[in-house]
Amino acid sequence: MGSNKVAILVCVKDRPTEIALLLQSLRTQTYKNFDVFILDDQSGTPLPTYHFFNCIITLLKMDGHKVFLKTTEFTHGVSRARQAVVDWAKDDYEYLCRVDDDVILEPDYLERLFKVLDQGYDLASGVTVPCKPTFVREPKYMNGIVNRVILNKKGEYIMNGDDCGTNFTESVILPAHHFRSCALYKSKIHKKANYIPTPLSNHGFREEQIFSYRLLMAGFKIGVDTQAINYHQMTPSGGERFPNQNELVKFNQGQFEDWTKENKDKLRELFPDEPAMSEQELMKESNLLMK
Repeated sequence: MGSNKVAILVCVKDRPTEIALLLQSLRTQTYKNFDVFILDDQSGTPLPTYHFFNCIITLLKMDGHKVFLKTTEFTHGVSRARQAVVDWAKDDYEYLCRVDDDVILEPDYLERLFKVLDQGYDLASGVTVPCKPTFVREPKYMNGIVNRVILNKKGEYIMNGDDCGTNFTESVILPAHHFRSCALYKSKIHKKANYIPTPLSNHGFREEQIFSYRLLMAGFKIGVDTQAINYHQMTPSGGERFPNQNELVKFNQGQFEDWTKENKDKLRELFPDEPAMSEQELMKESNLLMK
């Protein structure tokens, strides 16, 4: 199936404008050796109905990329949809790149992620910032780890860092305890770790963090380039997929914390012991600068 090295994997639901902008940003990538797989998880209106979406697909094909589009037979939800598109593409490509349906990639995004893999990491990610960034940080204040996690002996969270929602002053490649949003990784990862089974609802909040933990427990390494940037569009169109969004976030957070406790022995081998400081004290010197 694949003539290129990378399969770009996009799961989409009710975001026709957003995915068209994403696909256009793929056309501007400095790294060109990829094909695109789009899994539509039962959008209310089929994607091919939208003229601009069809135009971008045609342009991608003219650029030399294969583009595959499929609609699920029933609503999968985030985690199951991600696994379905992985199973569709993984046997034909050396690398997979999961991309959210509501981001815009900087032109050097894929190129930067390959440089992370070149440093010995198995999964490479960047930062997902709002289209109008409001914060800039210095990487040195992360103390050598991105999205730092600290658990107590019961498997409860003392700290669950999220460093990847802001811009940084310079490019540094650092190890991470979990990644945010989009990521490039070796397809062989899925011989040991998958997105499912999952305790999460279709809403999928905390999906990438459970996947991150499964990778780490399987012996893989996660790395982040602090200036590999994708912009979160944060538009109202399709942005709220569920009317009970807040309740689902709380439910999935609880499921995530329970899952962490169930796997606490393995996870505590990966993460630091309990610090003397509280989370508030740990974050005090974060150097989060308002711009």
